[in-house]
Amino acid sequence: MAARAYLLLGASDGHVGVIASGPRSGSIHGQLGERELGHGDVVHVELIPEARGYSARLMRDAVVGEATPAQLHAMRVLIEAQDQQIAAMRPGALAADVDRIVRRAVLEAGLRDRFDNVTGYTVGFYGTPRSPRASDFTRCFLPESRWLLEPGMTFHVYVFGGGLSISETVLVTEAGPERLTSFERKLFVR
Repeated sequence: MAARAYLLLGASDGHVGVIASGPRSGSIHGQLGERELGHGDVVHVELIPEARGYSARLMRDAVVGEATPAQLHAMRVLIEAQDQQIAAMRPGALAADVDRIVRRAVLEAGLRDRFDNVTGYTVGFYGTPRSPRASDFTRCFLPESRWLLEPGMTFHVYVFGGGLSISETVLVTEAGPERLTSFERKLFVR
């Protein structure tokens, strides 16, 4: 379905992205297996459409059946923290300060015991449609990142905790951040 939508909207039919479910959804790069979806399973979807060498990635999660209060709370924390992070993505902002917003909120909420990964990385032109290069870590958001954001920089920012995740692709402009993805930001329940 994702590949079909890519084609209908003018993107390539290249790499759809990562789709994982159940116990594998806790690892945002898990893979689908042979098991059937069950009530309460989380389905993690990371879409990576590509058009003319550019991509605007996004991640969303859905729960089969009914979301638990803990899952609803976790997604609220993730979205609020990432909204604050995105708002801070202005020219001249120190990357470590932008990173700290999400990292602190997730750890303080107890959604993770530790936070070893980046909270975002650069995206841009990937060259050819079947390029083996799926991400660009030229600039990453980490606690020790000492570089400044500049207009024209584009990032995939993501956060996961409490078994859930969400992400956006954001362009830094002179006027501030611009989300390049417009899909609804919530925990989907199906």
